[in-house]
Amino acid sequence: MSTNLSPEAKAAREKYLNANTIEDKILTLEKYISLIPKHKATEKMVAQLKSRLVKYRKELEEKKRRQKALAKGPVWVIPKEGDAQVCLVGVSNSGKSQLLNILTGASSKVGEYAFTTTKPEPGVLDCDGAIIQLIDTPSIFENIRESKNGPMLLSQIRAADLVVFVIDLTKNVENQLTLLLNELHDGGIRINQKRPSLELKKTGSGGALLAGEDKVEATKDEILEILHDQGYYNFSLKIQETMSLLDLVEALDEGIMYLKGIIVANKGDCQGSKERFEELESKFGTTFEIYPVSATQEIGLKELKEAIFEHLDLIRVKSKEPNGEIAKKPIVLKQGATVADVAKIIHSRFYDNFRIAKVTGPSSKFDDQSVGLNHELKDGDIVEIFAD
Repeated sequence: MSTNLSPEAKAAREKYLNANTIEDKILTLEKYISLIPKHKATEKMVAQLKSRLVKYRKELEEKKRRQKALAKGPVWVIPKEGDAQVCLVGVSNSGKSQLLNILTGASSKVGEYAFTTTKPEPGVLDCDGAIIQLIDTPSIFENIRESKNGPMLLSQIRAADLVVFVIDLTKNVENQLTLLLNELHDGGIRINQKRPSLELKKTGSGGALLAGEDKVEATKDEILEILHDQGYYNFSLKIQETMSLLDLVEALDEGIMYLKGIIVANKGDCQGSKERFEELESKFGTTFEIYPVSATQEIGLKELKEAIFEHLDLIRVKSKEPNGEIAKKPIVLKQGATVADVAKIIHSRFYDNFRIAKVTGPSSKFDDQSVGLNHELKDGDIVEIFAD
């Protein structure tokens, strides 16, 4: 089957082949890949080129790491604080700053002109005791990764526990979300996707040990070429699900982040917003939970606050003192946490000398149910721990 490369793609290939520096190789290879027609005949070629791109990016990261001590210039990535970090992401004038201000009481600059927010602005969202760091990020535009602050902006988003896409219902909703997803994808961020499942271990010797290679739509030699390109020569690889060669490349790329995301459909009080919201739901409703709000009218914000907490997969658990007093501030844990996790947080002796715990709440069958260390807790539980 022919790959049918256009004259532009062939010219881009020549530029890539003639590139000398790592930076130029990355830029020209990205351009070349973007111009290759996407169909079955080019699938393996694209996978091999993307594998080479991963290799170049790793080399560039190592170069940057070595130069970090000498680096100059502004760095405004906000470190994670509280129980979770959430980034508001949108195009210019989508209402991100106003949402941040209303939800958290922050004072992020709001303006009618484009690109009012020039660096990340944090605020604190108190979800009934769970402290969520909410960050208003600068607006996304086409080819943001190539802009001066683009890499820092993408680094900020990559650190988030949840991405909240703010979509302006007075504008073309499909164009907005498509732009945002494409720019994040180009920056190595996947939203509401699952990393392809495989187990890879480096070994000191023995060559390549493959299990499940028949699950990849490629030959063994093509699989090995990808792995060798990534620097794997002695390894064991267990492939656990059906995937393409491109899926394999992405599964091997540790630089790709897989994040959860929801959509906030803002300006729901404006004319035409109902029709655009319905369009948003019809085109993206199977991939995203969508929450209609109006920041100016403060409509739907209570539901949005609850949704943000829900999608962070956290639970709030309160401890009970021997005198029967219930703690005012909850212990915030990841879903799936157990009594053992609470015991360790309260004091190591409660874990080391644990005797029994009594739980009242959603995870208990009745009030003061006696449970062990492995009892899985739920949001809203009250836990009293007894130790010897």
